[in-house]
Amino acid sequence: MNLVHLSAHFPRHYALFTQRLAEHGVKVFGVTDQPDEALPDDLRRALTGHYRVDRLDDTGQVLQACRHFRDHWGRIDRVESHLEPWIELEAAVREAFDIPGLRPGDLQFMKRKSLMKQVFARAKVPTARGVLVGTFGQCRDFIRGRFPAFIKPDSGVGAGDTYTIRSEDDLRDFFAKKGDYPYFLEEYLEGVIESFDGLTDREGELAFCTGHVFNNDIHKIVKLNQNLNYYNFRQVPADLERLGRAVVGAAGIREKFFHIEFYRQPDGQLRGLEINMRPPGGLTTHMFNYSSDIDVYDWWAAVVAQGRREFTYERRYHCAYVGRKNDREYRHSHDDIVRRCGPGLVHHQPMNPIEYPVMGHVAYLVRSPDEGEVRDMIAYIQQEAV
Repeated sequence: MNLVHLSAHFPRHYALFTQRLAEHGVKVFGVTDQPDEALPDDLRRALTGHYRVDRLDDTGQVLQACRHFRDHWGRIDRVESHLEPWIELEAAVREAFDIPGLRPGDLQFMKRKSLMKQVFARAKVPTARGVLVGTFGQCRDFIRGRFPAFIKPDSGVGAGDTYTIRSEDDLRDFFAKKGDYPYFLEEYLEGVIESFDGLTDREGELAFCTGHVFNNDIHKIVKLNQNLNYYNFRQVPADLERLGRAVVGAAGIREKFFHIEFYRQPDGQLRGLEINMRPPGGLTTHMFNYSSDIDVYDWWAAVVAQGRREFTYERRYHCAYVGRKNDREYRHSHDDIVRRCGPGLVHHQPMNPIEYPVMGHVAYLVRSPDEGEVRDMIAYIQQEAV
């Protein structure tokens, strides 16, 4: 089997996907914007071939790289990046080389919030009321004085160009600076973000699943410049797993990681928020491993190479991501954290600059079978100096 890994070098720990594929006998060809000598040794050793492009967002160059691999090593069987920015690029490569998986026409529901609502509806998952808007009058007719409301581009990801509208003055300000493309206006939901995450096999059956609870949504983390933390459930709430599985089926997710977000409202009900066909961001794939003492990089490689393999696991720990931003003083130093958390601190590292606004500058992963202990470690790490 020949697989093209787009952006094989970034983020750094995703090199583990390439290494595990190679261990399963898959020939992996990397496409990056880095010279050979800049690639980590472990990644370079695992790659069968590497092609440097000037820019990964230049589809023509990436297609040329794939033609090079095909002409020298034969048919390309799979292409993968595991990254949101390159989902469309993956689909373009599949279309050009007749590779199984999502094609450009399959991605509309992932790109457009209005179409994503339809997938949630097929899964019988309630969502916030919403409407495509282009004029001030359309927005006012939808809101009808019921502020706040939330508006974002119909196509796009992340927290950029999103706004909370709390008054007609806010709405006027928005229209004075908005982009020249459709926006999606929704009722404003209060609640806690919970996610259903995992991996499907070639037939769309779940090979692994878990759930996480977040201290805030990405929009607020960025806008309010907060520190992010989240951790996995040891026992996924029954309604979260039931609705999550329904969305996986309705979206037709196969041989892919997934990250599906919900709002847990004050009344306890869940509302669907977002569907992603990729691993959760940051270091969450490491968290999968630390929560269950598994190797999800190997499991994904086995799914790709073999189609289906039975995996067994038990969520022995709550594993938390704890981010710290460098623009504030903290009560406890790194050495304090190491002493306080002891063996509960399983990983720490600096994050990539592109991730700072959400994930923070430094990340700590902590785990414990006890949820209270994990929450205590989160509070200790993020406690700011008075």
